[in-house]
Amino acid sequence: MSSHQQQQASTSDTIEISKGDKSAHGTADYPDALTEITEDKWDVVVIGAGPAGLMTASSLARFGGHKVLVVDERSEPTTAGRADGIQPRTIEVLRNMEPLGSEFVHRSAASYERSFWDPRSDGQRGIERTRRVQSFPYDMEIQDNCTLGLQQGIIEGGYLRDMEAHGQRVHRPWAYKDFKFVNDSTYPVQVSLEKMQPVQESTNEGGAPISVIKPTGQIKTIRTKYLVGCDGGRSRVRTTMEAKHGITFDGDWVDTLWAALDCVVETDFPDVRKIAAIHSKSHGALYIFPRENNEKGEAIIRCYTQVNKLGGAKSTESARDMKDKVTADMVMRAINEIAHPYKFEFKTVEWFTCYPIGQRLVSRYSLPGGTQEDGVKFDSHRVFIAGDACHTHSPKAGQGMNTAIIDAQALSWRINLVEKGLGSREKLLSTYHEERHRTGKQLIDFDAEYAALFSGEIPKSTPELIGASEEKLKIHFFNVQRRNAGFTTGAGVLYNDNVLNYRDPSPLGIAKPISNKLECGRRLLPSWATRWISSTPVRIIHEVQFTAPGGFRLYVCGGKLPSTASKLQAFSDYLSSASSFYQRFRAEPSKLGGLKHGVYHSKPEALNSGLKGFTEEQNPFFHLLLIVAANRFNFEPKDVQSFGPLKCWLYADDVEAGGAKVSEEDGDESIGGLHRKWGIDEDEGAVVVCRPDGYVGCVVPLEEQGWKALEKYFDGFLEERKAHQTTLVQAARM
Repeated sequence: MSSHQQQQASTSDTIEISKGDKSAHGTADYPDALTEITEDKWDVVVIGAGPAGLMTASSLARFGGHKVLVVDERSEPTTAGRADGIQPRTIEVLRNMEPLGSEFVHRSAASYERSFWDPRSDGQRGIERTRRVQSFPYDMEIQDNCTLGLQQGIIEGGYLRDMEAHGQRVHRPWAYKDFKFVNDSTYPVQVSLEKMQPVQESTNEGGAPISVIKPTGQIKTIRTKYLVGCDGGRSRVRTTMEAKHGITFDGDWVDTLWAALDCVVETDFPDVRKIAAIHSKSHGALYIFPRENNEKGEAIIRCYTQVNKLGGAKSTESARDMKDKVTADMVMRAINEIAHPYKFEFKTVEWFTCYPIGQRLVSRYSLPGGTQEDGVKFDSHRVFIAGDACHTHSPKAGQGMNTAIIDAQALSWRINLVEKGLGSREKLLSTYHEERHRTGKQLIDFDAEYAALFSGEIPKSTPELIGASEEKLKIHFFNVQRRNAGFTTGAGVLYNDNVLNYRDPSPLGIAKPISNKLECGRRLLPSWATRWISSTPVRIIHEVQFTAPGGFRLYVCGGKLPSTASKLQAFSDYLSSASSFYQRFRAEPSKLGGLKHGVYHSKPEALNSGLKGFTEEQNPFFHLLLIVAANRFNFEPKDVQSFGPLKCWLYADDVEAGGAKVSEEDGDESIGGLHRKWGIDEDEGAVVVCRPDGYVGCVVPLEEQGWKALEKYFDGFLEERKAHQTTLVQAARM
């Protein structure tokens, strides 16, 4: 670190410059990487061990049965800086991958509130708070109605431990060089990798940390069924797709320079532990984001700081030319100028970097089929990219890592079903690009508007704001953030109709939607129910975790048994017939892997009871959760004994708020609340089909028309395997 960086800042007596290493912020407990690649053929090769790559690898390891190679050019994981915000939908996804979710929630700093600061209304120099709001609207049905601040190194460490628990480690330091297709029907992608030297940490002209990674010249060539590029905004996998396959990476830059500074401060600014958006009159903008404690137990904050208005007017120098000249001292001075009259004294600078803002989006998330220059023909959906390799944007809205994790989740479950012998590769994998590219476009459009407004610029999408008053711009900025809350939380993401989603159910033979509360293509509304076997109140969306075997969840809303028993019996008889999707679509037994509990790494609590006849599924790639609208004290297993495959996952709908209060008896406080919340008639019942990622695929009636609709639904993207003589559970134990 250069000497000018270690001089005191304008408002501080002493500053400690902290350089990230393996002990920084408690990240020392990640497992050691593997250094030698000993095999030549893999099911999936993942390039990059950031959040996108680790989510992909951890998911596939959890599903079991896949040979996955994860490589990263760095000799160690992230230890300081980079991404640090986890949004509510991502928290929800991670809570479906326990213990990851609980660990991250425990380690992080939660922000439940946002405050907005603007130039003083009396015209004097300085800022004043103009608004305080809860982070996200309560009507969004979010368990963790907050944003978590947690350093990327801790997140990577959690993923690495989760991978190790499921038999997977990262190989380091190996860099991606190139890929090409070869005449191999099983392993058609040939990938060249190069062994790298240990990373050397250095600094640029301004003192911001940079990494120097030099090659050794050792080349390794391998083959794989699938290549997944998760190697960041400068993705080399994407570069190969651009150079050889016509993929484009399009977008624009906002000529505004920002810095990210992780620091420990003493200040009189009252909202230092809240997310605070601050706009000064002449010196630019500042965004404060609370973070976890450092290794000394001191609270860190991330300061996103506009640094090209430090002199009171926008610099005429190009943001890209200026970025390497910005020092930590300049950033700290900018913070105090923007936040005046409040003072920030900087005790520790943990990490900082400087960047211009750009919004760019790749044209394809998966490579279509075609013919290579050498004449080799190749199939579609063998090469994918995810995360920042697909989309780059500003970090202030906290979307990059979150979108990357959901990209990876979306891809991993699809690959799992295809490789388990269930999914149609073309039909199922094509929906990855279709759904996630649309989401990426929404992200870029939102960020282009949000980042420009934050930087005091007029978004290109709203030229009508040119010449608008400061008051109007202030209101518009706030409204942009609030109207996009569904998207920024992730909870409001909506996928278009395709073979997986049927908002319009008519292609399935259903005239109109069954529920006016659940929307196909959107995440399932979280609700509470009672797990009957243990009388445990549970959040029903987390009863089936995102792990082996990686199947669909069918929530059989059984309503009131006196009204629906005959329908449930008919559905059970249908599921047991050889012609039903439940019997026809089965995984290849050889692909299941030797997991500890048949098709599971660990038994789900609902099945781990020892109650004879109620613990084994006939086909666990279709989890059938029967939810009865009744007091848990008022029905018994014998009441569902004849329902065959419907009786294993048994729940009472008696704890979700909004149900009927039948009497003063225990358990009668809220009968049918889940059914009402989901818009299901308690006298009719329905079946809600959820994809492995928790998004609603279709809702069908609990009658013959519904059975036929389910057949059409699953026939749309699954492939039938003939004449298995054993159940999946039996096969996995052989």
